This record gives sequence, C-alpha cells and structure tokens, in this order.
Amino acid sequence: MTQKEKLNINAPDAIKADIDAINQIPMVATLLEVVCRTTGMGFAAIARVTEDKWVACSVRDEINFGLKPGGELQLETTICNEIRQSGVEVIIDHVAEDKAFCHHHTPAMYGFQSYISVPIFLKDGSFFGTLCAIDPKPAMLHTPQVTGMFRLFTELISMHLNTFDQLKTSQSDLKSEQQTSQLQEYYNKELTIANQKLSSANDKLQQAIETGNMGTWSINPATYEVTMSDFIKELFGFPLNEDISVERIVEAIDPDYRQTLTDILKNAIENHQSSDIEYPITNIITKERKWVRATGKLFYDQDGQLNEYSGMVMDITRRKADEDRQAMLAAIIESSEDAIISKTLDGNITSWNESAEKLFEHTQSEAVGKHISIIIPDDRLQEETLIIEKVRNNERVDHFETIRKTKSGKELHLSLTVSPIKNEQGKVIGASKIARDISKQKQFEDRLQNYAERLEILNTVGQTISADLDMQNILQKVTDATTQLTGAAFGAFFHNKVNELGESYMLYTLSGAPREAFEKFGMPRNTAVFAPTFNGDGIVRVDDITKDERYGKNSPHSGMPKGHLPVVSYLAVPVTSKTGDVIGGLFFGHSEPGRFVKDHEQLVAGVAAQAAVALDNAKLYGEIKALNAKKDEFIGLASHELKTPVTSISGYLQIIERGLPADDRNKAFINKALQQVNKLTTLISDLLDVSKIQTGKLPLLYSSFDLSELLTDVSEMMQQSHITHRIELHYGNEPINLNADHQRIEQVIINLITNAIKYAPGTDRIIITAGVVNKKIRVSVQDFGIGIDKDQQQRIFSRFYRVENLAAHMSGLGIGLYICHEIVSRHKGKMWVESEIGKGSTFFFEVPAN
Repeated sequence: MTQKEKLNINAPDAIKADIDAINQIPMVATLLEVVCRTTGMGFAAIARVTEDKWVACSVRDEINFGLKPGGELQLETTICNEIRQSGVEVIIDHVAEDKAFCHHHTPAMYGFQSYISVPIFLKDGSFFGTLCAIDPKPAMLHTPQVTGMFRLFTELISMHLNTFDQLKTSQSDLKSEQQTSQLQEYYNKELTIANQKLSSANDKLQQAIETGNMGTWSINPATYEVTMSDFIKELFGFPLNEDISVERIVEAIDPDYRQTLTDILKNAIENHQSSDIEYPITNIITKERKWVRATGKLFYDQDGQLNEYSGMVMDITRRKADEDRQAMLAAIIESSEDAIISKTLDGNITSWNESAEKLFEHTQSEAVGKHISIIIPDDRLQEETLIIEKVRNNERVDHFETIRKTKSGKELHLSLTVSPIKNEQGKVIGASKIARDISKQKQFEDRLQNYAERLEILNTVGQTISADLDMQNILQKVTDATTQLTGAAFGAFFHNKVNELGESYMLYTLSGAPREAFEKFGMPRNTAVFAPTFNGDGIVRVDDITKDERYGKNSPHSGMPKGHLPVVSYLAVPVTSKTGDVIGGLFFGHSEPGRFVKDHEQLVAGVAAQAAVALDNAKLYGEIKALNAKKDEFIGLASHELKTPVTSISGYLQIIERGLPADDRNKAFINKALQQVNKLTTLISDLLDVSKIQTGKLPLLYSSFDLSELLTDVSEMMQQSHITHRIELHYGNEPINLNADHQRIEQVIINLITNAIKYAPGTDRIIITAGVVNKKIRVSVQDFGIGIDKDQQQRIFSRFYRVENLAAHMSGLGIGLYICHEIVSRHKGKMWVESEIGKGSTFFFEVPAN
C-alpha cells in the first residue's frame, strides 16, 4: 500500500486496490479452503476493516451466508471492529456457553455459534483487517493447531501484501526517476527478496497443509499422469518412490464410490467441471478404512487450453467419526423417552430434546437460553447449586431423586443423572442431565408402602385380637384399627341386639369421637340405610349419604338430626359369625365426600372376618369360663359336703379298731379301711384347696421358722412310711430362717417327696437340697426315676394335668403340683422342673428370704 493510499484508506479506489491485492495472492483460495476443512466451519473470509468499513476481500462460503468479495457489512454489527480497536484475536467455541459473547448482538444478528477472527497487521504495524471464520454450529477452536494455523496464515497474507506494495513502489520509482539500470537492479533485488518470501510463505503454507492432515495432487489432462504428495501416498498405502496411476487410486476407493469418482474425473477433463467429494478408502497395506475429502480445480494456459486438474485431499476420518457419533447421539437423544438437557455451569440451558418438551411442557425455543430454574421449584433451588458444584469438581451425580415442575406448575417426581461436559482440553464447561419421570413408580411405591402398612396393621390386629378373649377389648381394637385403615374421621361398632320392638342396636365401641356424641341420640333403627348391614346383605359404601335416597326419610327425623356427627362419606360392613349370624356392624363416617374406596371395603371386610373368629372364640371362652366356674363351685360344695361324713367314718372306724382284741382278724381290715379313708381325706383336702385357690380364698398364715428343722422333721416322717427309698438331706450348718406359712410350705415339701417316691419305682434314693441363692431360699427334690418329656414340663403345673405316658398306671387327679405351684406363687416365689427321660427329675421352688 502506497503512502498516498494510506492517507485515504476509505476511498473506493483504495478499497478496490486492497481487494485486488488480496486476490493476487495465489494461495488465498487454498488458504481459505484449509481454514474450512481444518476447523469444519462453513464460512471463511479475509476482510478489510477500516474505521468505518468492513469489506470482504476473498470469501469461501459453504453455508450460503450470502457474502461475496466486495460485499460489505455494517461495521458496528461486527466483532472485527472490536478487534481493530483492541488488536487482539477473538475465538469462540460455543457462543451460548461463552460468558463474554453469549449476549453479544453480533452472534444473535448473524446466527452463528462458533467464531474465530485474527488480526492482519502490515509490516509497518498498521492494521489491515482480519482472517475470520463463522459457523452456525459449535466448533473446537481453542486448540494450538487452529490458533497457530490462523496466526501463520495472517503472517503469510501480511508478507504478500508488503511484497506487492514494495514492487508497486519500485515500479513507480523506475518510471519517474528514469534511472533504469540502477532501479532495475534494485527491482531485481526486491523481486528476489519477494520470491524468497513467497517461497518461505509457500513452505509455511505446505506446513499448514500438512498440519491440517492435507495433501496436494495433480492430473495431467492429456496423459492422465498423476502427481501426489507423500501425505496422500501414505494415506492410501502407496510406495513413496513410485508413480501412481489413476487405476490404482480407483482400486483403493470403496466400490460404491468408484463409478462416481470415474464420472467426476471424466466431467472435469471433458466438461471442465471442478469437483468436491467425500468418499471412503482402504489403505492397501494396513487395510484401515478412512474417509477423505477431495477437491479439484481446473487450470488453463494462456491460450485457454486445460493444462492441469489439481487440488487437495484431506483426511476427514475423525470428522466423519465425530459426525457419526453426533448423529447417533442425536438420534438416541431425540428418540429417548427420558428428557435430556445440557446446560452451562451457570445453569443456562443449551439443548432440550423432544422428551423434555413433552415432560416439562416448554418447547425447545422457549427453554434454550433460559436458566434451568424454570423447571425447579423454589424450595429446591439449593439442589441445583449442590449439583453444579459436584459437576465443577468433575463428579457425576447418579439417580438423584427429586421434584421438578412443568410449565403449568405440575410437580413431577424425577430421577436425575448429571454428567460433566468437557472441552478438548478436558476442562469442564457444562453439564448433561438425563431426567426420568418416576412419578408412576413413586405412586406405585407409595401404594406398596400403604399396602405394607395396612398389612402390618392387619397382622397386628389379627395377632392382637386372636390373643384376646375379652369381647369388649376385641371390638375396641378392631374399631380403632379399621378407623385408622380407612382414614375415617370416626368409626363405631353396633352390636346386633334387637330390643322388644325388634329394631334397636346397641353401641358397643367407638373410635375418633367421644361416646357422648352418640349417647344423646337413640340407637340406630331398622331403617333402609342400616338394614343391609344388620341383615348381613353386604357392604354399603356411599360417597355422600346425605344425597342417598334411603337416607333421612324415617320419622321423627328428616335428614341428619341436630348435633349429629357430620357424616357425608359413609361405609358400613357387617360382622358375621361362622354360623352366618350377624354379630353386628362396623360403621365409618367422614365429613368430606368420597373418602372411602373399594380398597377400604376389602380391608375392613378382612378385619371383620378376623374379628368374627375372635368373637366366636371369646364367646366360647366365656361359655367355658362359666362352665369352669360352675365346676369349681360344684367341687367346692362337694368337697365340703364330703368332708363331714368322711370324718365321721374315720372316727367310727377308729372307735371300732380300739374296741377289737389285738388278735381279732377284723382288726387288719379296719386298719386298711382307715388307710383308704385317710387317702380320701387327703384328696378331699386337695379339692378344697383347689376350690379356695380358684376363688382366691386360700389363706396364708405367716410365721418365722427354721426351714432346715422343717425339712428334717418331714424327711424323718416320710422315711418311716416309705422304707423303699433312702431320703438324703443336704444343707449347711447355719439355720435357714424363713417367714412363710409353715403348714403350706410343709405341704409343698411333702407333695414333692411323695411324687419323687411315686414316680421313681425301682430306685432307692431321693436327694433334698436347701440353701440361700441370690437372697432367695431354694429347695430342690431330686429323684432318679422315669423323667418327664420336655414338651410336658411346663404343663405339669396346670390344674388336672397328668403326664400322658403315666396316666394309665399311676393314680392321681393331677392337682398336687398345681396346688404346690399356687402356694409358692402366693409366697411371691417360683417353681420349676428340670428333667430328662430315663434319668429322673428335679423339682425346685424359691421363695424370698427374710
């Protein structure tokens, strides 16, 4: 550029001269092609930028941006104006994620997402313009290869412009000064320097071409002789030192593309058509499949004859793989039933698939560019901060269950998986979120939870009422449980007891309301509403009983009585016994309509069935209890009535026995009769004790005595009457002081010794041990007899229970141990047995020490 032009750089002629200068650079078209191929961007240009103009000098447009050489943009709408002012290059990988330019007017106006512009400075340091490229899609531009290539290209452009300027100045000087020889020498020198610079520039261009995975080729139209760079030969697997024919090249190309390439070559040479095609090849040595892009241009001699068809081949395997991956990923994303969203680390949405539109009700255009908080409830905004913090730290968030909201405000249960998005340098630049709607799953889980809770209540109720034999307790537990299960405001059980008029029912239990709420009203009557329940016709469930045709039409009431509990939702379930008789009905109410559903019917029906069984058992238990009471009353009365005549018989026999001579043969019979009467007296006494125990009238007369003396006296007495067994006593020398009923404790010891002798036939030893253990007095009686089976050891202390394998040949009523156990229990002690079949038994009892 001449000094004159510099003084008027905005003049139309000056701008045109700049455009011509750029287009005189032989490598400009190749340079712009390299830019597009290397970056994958669709538009590249060399722009002349002045104080008030932006003019395209040379353009490569693959995206129909619409700008041609000489075309202008309004300077204020470009980023190049800012570069002219700052002198600093601008590189944007993704506008939406770039803090500095995401809201800039230029990307929004021209619709691009990736951008790179590097300033071109002339040799004297003045600003010429920019080498720039744009594309509507994001691109990886922040790499040493891309930035280095752009800087190299701007240096080459600057070098060529300076060379042309110098040549132009030299030619002008030669004309004006008429110093032909001297200036010719100067011109030749400058031309030599320019050629050297051009050579250097071409070397740098070749370096850039190789850096961009490119190679050059050329075909002679007349001979079809092929010339290609080493890069292309290595790409195809051809030897570097051999000439390669067109046929060999075609053989390495994918069969599906061979005819296309043959047609392109024919059209180029015969019809003079340039070419640009992408196709796959197979390296003939490694058999590796690669994708290439081949561009071809036609060149003519001075006579207009075609003399060269040449161009470039670029290895686009990686780009193709990326495109395939992106296409597959895009297909997966769009076909996914899950919402897939990407966002910046600031939370701005950058992508939004079709499922996200359906799930959150925001269209893609409504969501992209907005903050992710548009779908987050206010009370969960803190979650986003925590998630982004994890993503910044390169952590993945898996299956995070939360709640999000739709455009209409509906809340959704979601499972989120959030992964970091990284750039080529591995830096986290955003987050990808997969949101799965688990609302139905949560509903199912809630239903399962409800079922589990209800089942637990049912099991608890079943166990509780089956273990209870009191009718009032059973019905109260059933009423409370079913009121809770149904969510009723109140529930009640009415017993099906008919009055003399045949129409009243008795309130038995109530839950959720005070009893006074019912007691001031008359009992329910045999009306159309209640009749199906008390007749056992089935379950009655009404969403609003006040609107039911059967309700409120019975005198003296019309509708709901004043002060009555507010019943709108109504549920009634009959409770029927095994015999088919209706025991009563469970009734439930709520002040809101439609509170009871089919599930509630089934739940209450299940509990009612369990309750019916428990009530039948309670009824049977009550009947057995009444029979036992009558039996105990009979035993007590009979024992008392038998005692007087038996005592009289014993007295008469004693008188007769004393009146008989010593040698009277009847005396032996009298003695045997007295022994049987004594047994009968003992039996009657035991029966009287049982009667006293059952009525709670067994008296205990406490006194202090030495247990060791009692044991000695009893063992000596028992030893005289039972000579078949040796009774051994084991206790210390110190007295064993005890405050208890002396007679009853003696009764226990005698009973245990008697049983030990009775159930140990064929043995000759009984061991009695006494002492103080843990501040309690313990006595044990051990025999070496037949023993007791484990499953009967707890039952032998029950009233009238006898060990099964002994009942046939051992006499007794099974009340001795029962009496002993009750005596010890009433002394606040305990009694137990340890036994093994065939090895004997040891009976223990403990009572508190003084």
